[in-house]
Amino acid sequence: MEEEKRLTEEEKSLSEETTATVTEAQENEAPAVPDTSAFTEDAPTNTASEEEAPAETSEAEPSAPLPPAISPNWQFGTRESAPAAKKTHRGRPFLITFIAVFAVCILLLVFTFVLGDGGFEIVRTIFTERVVYVREYDSESGLLTPNEAADVIRKSTVTVMIRTETGTAIGSGFVYSADGYICTNYHVIEGATVVQVMLPDGRTVDAEVKGGNAAADIAVLKIGETEGLVPAQLGSSAALLTGDDVVAVGTPGKVDYAATATFGKVSYPNRLVAMDDDSGVVIKKMNLIQTDTSVNPGNSGGPLGDMYGRVVGVVVMKVSTLNGKAFDGIGFALPIDGVKIIVDAIIKNGSFTGENPIAESRSLLGVSGRGLVGGMWYDDPAAETVKESKTEVEGYFQMPFDGIYVMSINKTNAANKLQPGDIITAINGMRMYTIYDVIAQINRYRVGESVTVTYQRQGLDGRYTEHTVEIALVAE
Repeated sequence: MEEEKRLTEEEKSLSEETTATVTEAQENEAPAVPDTSAFTEDAPTNTASEEEAPAETSEAEPSAPLPPAISPNWQFGTRESAPAAKKTHRGRPFLITFIAVFAVCILLLVFTFVLGDGGFEIVRTIFTERVVYVREYDSESGLLTPNEAADVIRKSTVTVMIRTETGTAIGSGFVYSADGYICTNYHVIEGATVVQVMLPDGRTVDAEVKGGNAAADIAVLKIGETEGLVPAQLGSSAALLTGDDVVAVGTPGKVDYAATATFGKVSYPNRLVAMDDDSGVVIKKMNLIQTDTSVNPGNSGGPLGDMYGRVVGVVVMKVSTLNGKAFDGIGFALPIDGVKIIVDAIIKNGSFTGENPIAESRSLLGVSGRGLVGGMWYDDPAAETVKESKTEVEGYFQMPFDGIYVMSINKTNAANKLQPGDIITAINGMRMYTIYDVIAQINRYRVGESVTVTYQRQGLDGRYTEHTVEIALVAE
């Protein structure tokens, strides 16, 4: 009995040692875990028992099976393996949305083409249609770079030198034809006793005045047969647009500056400009090309060219001062379309007659009047000379409003529309204060056009009432 008991205790001890050995083997295979206090050097070991364990366990009950390989997520006390990572589809919702939106757009386009206006109602216009002009440098069309255009026009530009009874002056011009005709301004050669032309290559030749038109400010010179003349290529001023690039070539100031080229834009392709005399009275109107290209005294008569190397205008003047104020960047040129008509007639007939394509007479409203100040007292507003007073004077007339007191009607276009004693207060909505305001306003419009005249007329009860009337402008 004691042997059986001792044998049982030895088997029990051996079983415990085997269990410990298996546990150590599992721990040696397992990765590091947060708690290793159970496997320190202080834990009791039995080497001899570990060596004999395989032989004894073969006779004793079989040891517990080893757990499967331990994954990093394995926790003590369980044999369940770590859950597998779930697959994610983060990009799939965006892709589905994109495909849906794209499909809707395609369907809308298909419906638009198939159904047209019958299938949809336009609720709001998103884009506003507008015309955009684009010109690019193109060798096939002949469009040039600015320096190329200047070089082409320089080959035809000349300097005009004159002597008058009082001194000398210079201007510019260009070769109009290969047989020696030169185009320039009338005011350049006006009063000249001697005229010379300096050609692009520096040669100087005498010239005679073939003819001219003072109203259009055009003159034609003729030089003898000269080799090497390069006639200018003529373009069309009617084709010009605001913002087009242009180049002016001429001799500003003195001969040393011959062939000067300045560049700019077309500011306004067809400007109606009222020309006045030294007293400020309008004497005529001219149809001109307005440009911001720098032009100066001496440029007059020279060519204004486009970027195809063609002459589209003849430089005529600049605005430097107006009403005592300085201005810059306002220059004008005669349109070449009208210049050609006049020059061709002068070359053929020696003069130009007929309707002028550049200049026209000033426009007239058909009344004479005087600008008076409202609230002032006047002895006789219709008299040639008038006395005025700031205070009431017996027998004087008090002007009720600022405006133009109508003295008389001198053209039939205003007859039965205005009468003496009316007070014109506005023309086309612009207030009138002096007779010069009236002259300037009506000469912004061409002969035959109508303007709206606002005036005050006194009734039998002495009160003034406002009226408007349309009056057609007439030539002088």
